[in-house]
Amino acid sequence: MNDRTVNPNTLWGLMGLNVAVYALWHTWGLEHVGFMRDNFMLSWEGIQAGRVWTLITSEFSHFDATHLLVNLLGLYVFGQPVHEVLGSRRFVGLYLAGALSASVGYTAWTALTGGVGWALGASGAVSAMAVPYAMWFPKRTLLLMFFIPMPAWVAVLAFLGLDFLGLFSGGVDAMLFGPEMRIAHSAHLGGAVLGLVVALPLWLRIRSARRQAE
Repeated sequence: MNDRTVNPNTLWGLMGLNVAVYALWHTWGLEHVGFMRDNFMLSWEGIQAGRVWTLITSEFSHFDATHLLVNLLGLYVFGQPVHEVLGSRRFVGLYLAGALSASVGYTAWTALTGGVGWALGASGAVSAMAVPYAMWFPKRTLLLMFFIPMPAWVAVLAFLGLDFLGLFSGGVDAMLFGPEMRIAHSAHLGGAVLGLVVALPLWLRIRSARRQAE
């Protein structure tokens, strides 16, 4: 199989794994909450205890249906075109590397700030796909907050800007999403850094080709 070969089932497979873990939470997991927490949620305390696999498994894990649907939408919107550029193997690699980078970002920030808590969700891996999407397809239209149309590069930059602000001010989350909302901004930014590393070489080649054509 060529590295650039695109298997249409790859994206659906990743989405299906997220749905499967959600279903597990709401069936068998309801009676085994401790097991699900220890194996499908991320925390600095868990990493210290040796549960390093949660750096990846937490990025397939959702308990809230809205959280799952938002991440599946992001995975589909950003994932399809990025998948076509990278091919299936590299696309899966991007998801897993983005998940790892996001989880490392979250646990490192938690350790540095003395924070506590658990995290789960595919948002970090989605952020790792959003950055290449914005850099490779900057003029495509995205809906910021689901109703404000703007170019992809502006929308993704705005999302990351909100994450940066939210990292230092919980008031941003309360103002935009309500006082009960807790968002792992450090995970989003960790995934975005990995996405930038992946996207930059092709972006530079595209810019160079355009300059030579002018």
